[in-house]
Amino acid sequence: MAACASTPVRRTDPVPGLRVSAVVVEPLRTSGGVSDDDVLALSARLGLRAVTRISGRARVWGPTEIRVLHPDRADWTATDALTVIKASGVAPAEVLLLRARLERSSAEGRQEVAGRAGSAAGASAEWIDRVRVELIQPSTSTVVVESSAEVRVDPFGSGVQGPGPLIDQVLDDAVTGLEAGWARAPLPALDVWTLLPPSGGMGLDGELRRLGQLRLANPGLGEDEAARLMRRPPGVYVRQAEVITRLHAGDVVTGLDGAPASPPSLDRARQGTREVRLDIEPATGSVRHVRWP
Repeated sequence: MAACASTPVRRTDPVPGLRVSAVVVEPLRTSGGVSDDDVLALSARLGLRAVTRISGRARVWGPTEIRVLHPDRADWTATDALTVIKASGVAPAEVLLLRARLERSSAEGRQEVAGRAGSAAGASAEWIDRVRVELIQPSTSTVVVESSAEVRVDPFGSGVQGPGPLIDQVLDDAVTGLEAGWARAPLPALDVWTLLPPSGGMGLDGELRRLGQLRLANPGLGEDEAARLMRRPPGVYVRQAEVITRLHAGDVVTGLDGAPASPPSLDRARQGTREVRLDIEPATGSVRHVRWP
């Protein structure tokens, strides 16, 4: 960001005796001003950040694994997640819904714009991004934690990164504010990135848009590495593998039991009690299929 974000403002409504066994991450909601491709990238970032922040203490279902049915509701009819929750054996009362919203509005202001004939005052193109993250218990429609923050963005400033860092900050604050017992002890966070399906059109402009979306989805991903990863298939890129697994650094997990792989589904698999089949494209060599973990 080109400016410092405000400190997150947190509101809590603790549920006595709450135990969290699963978190369902909704796709990011926006009020406009953000492209559909960027919403997909930021939704993927939400899923990855939730997996990293929760770090094995609960199972996470990501935005691509559920559908929003009634966006104005906070109970189980809001999404179709109850079906997969019941199939997994998790008690519905032990599930939280993670709902994030990004609102973008213009910001009035003027700045000095340098030109060949000197400097002149001109209207700025600044805007304000506001992010709100809610942790909702759908069994009671209770907003257990709500955190929000905003940042004023100058597109002409140095180091503009989009709304991703603000989303990370607010999500982290919401999880920190959760006064509940987690179902499991924490695990080392998966060290992975999300590789998105192709989008953004053809030609140089399309490649630049895809490059930007890939970086938007993955905190800390540099431009050079993003350019290399654009040539890899969609899936979960393994940056560093745990020693006990059959995954290796540079692998891309493209499928899990016949379904597209994502950081949440891979994280659930390592917590499970049964083996799953992974489809893996290594950095070099032929595609392999392994039982994991």
